This record gives sequence, structure tokens and C-alpha cells, in this order.
Amino acid sequence: MSLNLILILQSIPGLAGLMQFFTFLGSEEFFLFVMPVVYWCVNAPLGLRVATLLIGSNSLNELLKLAFHLPRPFWVDARVRALSVETSYGLPSGHAQTAAAVWGGLAADVKQRWVWSVALVVVILISLSRLYLGVHFLSDVLAGWLIGGLVVWAFVRWGEALAARLRGLNLWIQIALALGVALVYLAMCYAAITLAPPDPPQWAATVTRVRPAPAGEAFNPRSPESPVSAAGRIFGLGLSLALLARGQRFDARGPLSQRALRFAVGVLGVLVFWLGLRVIFPSGEDVIALAFRFVRYTLIVVWGLYLAPLVFLKFKLATPQT
Repeated sequence: MSLNLILILQSIPGLAGLMQFFTFLGSEEFFLFVMPVVYWCVNAPLGLRVATLLIGSNSLNELLKLAFHLPRPFWVDARVRALSVETSYGLPSGHAQTAAAVWGGLAADVKQRWVWSVALVVVILISLSRLYLGVHFLSDVLAGWLIGGLVVWAFVRWGEALAARLRGLNLWIQIALALGVALVYLAMCYAAITLAPPDPPQWAATVTRVRPAPAGEAFNPRSPESPVSAAGRIFGLGLSLALLARGQRFDARGPLSQRALRFAVGVLGVLVFWLGLRVIFPSGEDVIALAFRFVRYTLIVVWGLYLAPLVFLKFKLATPQT
């Protein structure tokens, strides 16, 4: 039935461009743009909460995909057009889950009815786009909604209490805990990758037939690169929160020109760590390359959440939070 729903949706002409736009609103790239805007230029405490929800939800989604190791629609039926490039497993939908977690978290924070209404519409449109583009079953989307909602509920219910307890710990204990959580997460991902039964060979055959991969790339939904990136972001988040608890916070308000300059400086730093270190560090799936990948993603988060604000304060691009 779910496949029939996708085929019916894909039979409606002229919607591909619109659905690509909606799917972008739930993509990691979009949230990586929104999060710095909110954190650096609008409301730093709110931006920090958005960053925590984003990193937490994305990391959980990565682990659950590996644990369930279920296919995407275009992997199992060549009638489904693959209108978006996706190489990970399908359940739960990362776009649906992250949209529910981040947009839901924003609505829960703002506590305005109109924000809830906007968030609901955006989450539904993002999820619908995933069905139209042929990259998710309806069950993937529903699971994403459920998990994203649970992430928001847990964050609202226990987030502040947990943060208060962690702030009472020694700095090095906090850093050790952050690293420990990242390593346990990696171990869980590794177990999910290695203990799961082999994927049916027809998945790779159907994917190759429906959407051939670029030269040199193979069908590999169990690549360790994404889990290592997620673990690096987890450690970067924990390290940043530990350091922020002991440093001077900044005020994200100010003249529009000052906010724009903060954003430009912050993005420049992200590009240095993301693209610059990508060129310098080795690539691949061997242990050394993955270790450098972990470091790179840790530094990207630490720059965005902790180092960039220090630069803003140092060069008078922001005032200290009072």
C-alpha cells in the first residue's frame, strides 16, 4: 500500500521542484544555516537549544537507521523514481524526525499558537516531499514523527535538570563524559553495522539501475563515515557546553550590520574547519582517516558554539551577556 501511495504521488506532474524545496527545509544543510543565524544573530540561548536538538536528533537517527537497516522505496521497486540522492537506510526518516524535533522544539520554546501552526505545516510538507521524491515509505515518516516528538518531549522534560547537574561537575569530568558518550555511541553504531544480516543483493542492483552512482562510488549504506561524523558532533557539543558554562556568554542582539558581520566571520570559520581540514586531513574509511574525521567534526561544532563567540567578543562584534 505504501508503494502505491508513492507511485500515485509521483504520477502528479510538475511538483518535483516544489518538493525539492520542501525537502531542503528539512535537510541538514538548511538547519546548519538556520542554527548559526539564530545562535549568532538572534537569540544565543535559543540557538544553543536548537543546536542541542539538531545534533541529538541527527545522531539518534543515524544509529536507528543502522539498527533497523531497512530499505528505501527505490531500492526495492524500480518503478519508483529516485528524485533525491540518498545512500543511508530508510527507517526512520531523518528529514521527518529532524523537522519534528527542531521545528517542534522551536515551537515549544516560543509557546505561541501561530508558531505551532507554522511548525506543523512545515513538518507535514517536508514529510510529504520525502514520499513524493521516492526516498521514504509512509512508515519511515511516521516513525520519524514519533521519535522527533519524543526527542522534544525528553528535552523539555529533563533538559534543564540534566544541564544543571552537569554544570556542577568538574570541567575535566564533563569533558570525559562527553567523550565517553561519543565513544559509546560509536560502539553502538559499530555493533549495528557488524551484527546486522547482509543486505539483499537486489537492493544494490535496483539502486544501480534506478539511479547509477558516480564513478568510483559503491552502494554502501553501512559506511562508517556518517556515524564517526555524528560522534564528533556529539563530543563537540559536550565540550562546547562544558566550556560555555565557565566562560562569558555573548548577546546576539545589536545593529543589523554587526549581526551580519558576526555571521560572515562565523561562516568563514566553519568553512576553514569543514573544507580546509577536509583538504588537509586524509580521507577514506581506514582507522586513521576516520579518527581525523572525528576531530574535524568536533572542531566544526566547537568553533560554532564556543570559539566563534569568543572571537565576536574579542573584536567587539558582540557585547557580553548581562
